Amino acid sequence: MTSEQTAKILKTVKEAFLNIFFPKKCVYCGKILGYKSNLSLCLQCAGKCMTREKPLRDFETKYFDSALCASYYEKHMRNAILNFKFHAVTYLAPTFAHILLLKLKEDFRFAYADIITCVPLGRARLAKRGYNQSELVAREASKSLSGEFISNLLFKVKDVPPLSKMTAAKRRRAVKNAYKFNNNFDIRGKTVLLIDDIFTTGATVNECARILKLNGAKSVFAMCVCETRQKGLFENDLHKENFDERKNLYNSDKRRV
Repeated sequence: MTSEQTAKILKTVKEAFLNIFFPKKCVYCGKILGYKSNLSLCLQCAGKCMTREKPLRDFETKYFDSALCASYYEKHMRNAILNFKFHAVTYLAPTFAHILLLKLKEDFRFAYADIITCVPLGRARLAKRGYNQSELVAREASKSLSGEFISNLLFKVKDVPPLSKMTAAKRRRAVKNAYKFNNNFDIRGKTVLLIDDIFTTGATVNECARILKLNGAKSVFAMCVCETRQKGLFENDLHKENFDERKNLYNSDKRRV
């Protein structure tokens, strides 16, 4: 048996396993699809995929210029993202890239970025998972874009606890200085497209954008597969914290005058 035949058999076994335990479904409506489907999108939902610009949120300083998200992190899309991240259902990468690109090409700021990169994982998490889900999506998306894909433009140098249950302010503090620029690259004066899987408060992409701009990036545009609904994350924490910060700054300025 040749190596090519062995690889084909292994691929068939893998597909059969995934079909039993993680059947290919439409990421929007959950309809079960055959494995011959290239993308995890049914015909009815394929035309409904809409990317849109994120509204500006409350940051002490916002470093990314704008952000696009394709869907809400809920229902079938949430299940798809969880399987993609934690159960090695990596065949979803082309689907996620596809829905991000549907509107992306209409926005020159995103579509014509000089460099395409991704939010990195820490070494321990990458070793455990075996892949960076954001890198897989970014790599697929870059195939349809003109910019250069660089997977290791940033490194994660600080262990950060899971952010899912943190408030906005705690997220910002947790990711502060968690990323480092790869000095083997020169991005001075260039536009960077930064890709991640989920946009919640924007703390992660904002910190990555800060590092990129510190190293000369002209603009940083963020593109995420999903966004979470924000009720409660800002109302009781970020807005209050920013109000207190601005009040203190105002009082400080008054004292100087």
